[in-house]
Amino acid sequence: MRILLIGVGHWHTPLYLAPLLEQPGIEISGVSDPDIAVARRYGEQLGCAYATSPGELRSGKRPDLAFVLGRHGDMATEVAALIDEGIPFVVEKPAGLTEAEVRDLAAKASAAEIFNAVPLVFRSSGFMSAIRGRAQGEKLLYADFKFIAGLPSRYHDAGCGWVFDRRQSGGGVLVNLGVHFIDLFQRLTSVDGVRCADARLANLQGEGDVDDYASLTLANGDRFCRVETAYLYPAPGGVFDMHFSARTEAHYFRTTGPGVIEISDMKGRRETIDGSTTNMPIYPLFVAEVIDHLRNGGRPVADLGDMANVMKIVDDAYRIGGV
Repeated sequence: MRILLIGVGHWHTPLYLAPLLEQPGIEISGVSDPDIAVARRYGEQLGCAYATSPGELRSGKRPDLAFVLGRHGDMATEVAALIDEGIPFVVEKPAGLTEAEVRDLAAKASAAEIFNAVPLVFRSSGFMSAIRGRAQGEKLLYADFKFIAGLPSRYHDAGCGWVFDRRQSGGGVLVNLGVHFIDLFQRLTSVDGVRCADARLANLQGEGDVDDYASLTLANGDRFCRVETAYLYPAPGGVFDMHFSARTEAHYFRTTGPGVIEISDMKGRRETIDGSTTNMPIYPLFVAEVIDHLRNGGRPVADLGDMANVMKIVDDAYRIGGV
């Protein structure tokens, strides 16, 4: 299987590349990035073709699968070209700058019957697995997701300063991190019923013109969810100030530390289990599932239609809360 990586300057590239190189029968056929120095560095490291434009690489060895990373403002153009050429793809969040842009891509991919996947990886987390396993069929009453990541400097260190330019990124921490938890509430309740009841967004550290703090209240009928994300924690990449909790009809779930989940029932019985609570350990599973599903005709865990549903709430939150 020949793999094309588009926009390899993205900070998530290593999370895809390492598990891809461990998959049997995989060839990285080309890498692209608007910065030729970045493209060259990856191309030489991998011994593959490199260019500033992925179109140059698609005209050579046709890839069997493309991973679209890079700047958010470039994603829709790259995805549309892949759909036109019938090339299956994975596209990083948010896949476009607005719901309308992503919804249009989802419709085109569906009409063309093109395999497409979006890494809404928290769907496969240990926290969600615990809820599915212990509270199957139970109504969700309340959920709370707090995920405070490292400082904005980490994006500059990765060469991704465009993140702080709304014209190129579409937004800040809400677009990069908050989307995961909007998706989880939609999964735990229903897509159609979820609305943004309140939003408070701020640029606390003066980086560009995007939010580095976002707090949303989501509602679905009489069920509520709080989502809080930020770039405020002075810690290295992969270390977070985080707390998740969810109450169903008969159980209460909460994280008590990285990789640790406590499950309580209404009689006060408590059990602690191990399970992934952050996103980084889930990427190898995501990559393996994409390869397997593409090879064997399976459906992706999440696709552009799911991303469009999330972006509807994101657009509403920006209208309500501003920055």
